[in-house]
Amino acid sequence: MVLLRAACVALLTALASISAHAEEHTIVVHHMELQMIEGTMHVGDVLTFDNQSDMAHNLYVIYADGTVDNLDTQIPGTQKKLTLRQAGPAVVKCWIHPIIKAEMSILPEAKSEKP
Repeated sequence: MVLLRAACVALLTALASISAHAEEHTIVVHHMELQMIEGTMHVGDVLTFDNQSDMAHNLYVIYADGTVDNLDTQIPGTQKKLTLRQAGPAVVKCWIHPIIKAEMSILPEAKSEKP
């Protein structure tokens, strides 16, 4: 029981550490394009896709190994969030509108600096 409790504390501490360093990036979806993806992104960061167009989109992220994170259908005026899972190159696309495409580079998880 003591080992289980210690393992749970260690896991919760690790999870708190990850979320404490994650950054949030907002990407606006205009009619048939994504706002330029700027800034440095790391594994664990959260992307918020803000659909400001007048049509639905279905965005997804393809990582270098072919893994896909699908955001499902996003109607106008809504936001969807995605936590980045893998380091390396990735592409954001729309299932509905194949012309929508943006490339990004995801760095390994950001480590905190110790005081």
